[in-house]
Amino acid sequence: MRMVKIKEKEKLEEQLNLKEGAVEFWVRKGKLQWNDGLIQVLFNMSNEKGSIFMLKDSDNKLKFFHVLLGKGRTDVEVDVSDLSASEAHHIAATWSVNNKETVLYIDGGKKTAKSRVEY
Repeated sequence: MRMVKIKEKEKLEEQLNLKEGAVEFWVRKGKLQWNDGLIQVLFNMSNEKGSIFMLKDSDNKLKFFHVLLGKGRTDVEVDVSDLSASEAHHIAATWSVNNKETVLYIDGGKKTAKSRVEY
């Protein structure tokens, strides 16, 4: 997987590779309650080929969705109800249509979930 540097004038969505990629970020301490039963959208990116998005759902699971228009949708989820809001957490998601999988990682793999891509 190659890293793509986003040019300032170009939108991230225009460079989104829906066949293979990764996204990672930190949720700073105190910014998200992991067990409050509320829906929190962490990000949502889309272009004419599909979308990727992540949310903490009302069932206190972190969910990553990969949508390839005309092909299908794959989701992967991890229970995050035991994550502490008083600590920072590293979140990463990868997807590969060629390798037929999406993976969600929390805190360097302390919590991990995989899902098979069927398209």
